[in-house]
Amino acid sequence: MSIEIDKNGTISLYQGDSGEIIINGIDNTNSYEVYFAIQDKKRNLIGNELKIIASNVNSVSFFLTPEFTDLLKVPDNKPYEIYYYGIKIVEKETNTENTLFVENSTYGDLNQIIVYPKKVSGP
Repeated sequence: MSIEIDKNGTISLYQGDSGEIIINGIDNTNSYEVYFAIQDKKRNLIGNELKIIASNVNSVSFFLTPEFTDLLKVPDNKPYEIYYYGIKIVEKETNTENTLFVENSTYGDLNQIIVYPKKVSGP
């Protein structure tokens, strides 16, 4: 798998590759909608938010397709580009919304995605 996530929650990937992002630590006594979104440095949404409906589980997985990560462009003159991501959980019963923190982050920190250019196009 070509997606790596370090202990600070920084995601590294190659443009156009696929992989899985697992969110752990969800309260398994409720039903939720879990959202994952990526923004550029100007806060423009990249692609659509991804959504998973989860009931009574303590983790969910988002699968990033090659088509989705291909939207993460790297300028020709740069070795990589930095994007930002967020994760939100909405409790279905109470409609309570909570933006999740990465373990070692504090309020207001940005969760980074470092995107490297494609090395090969493939099929």
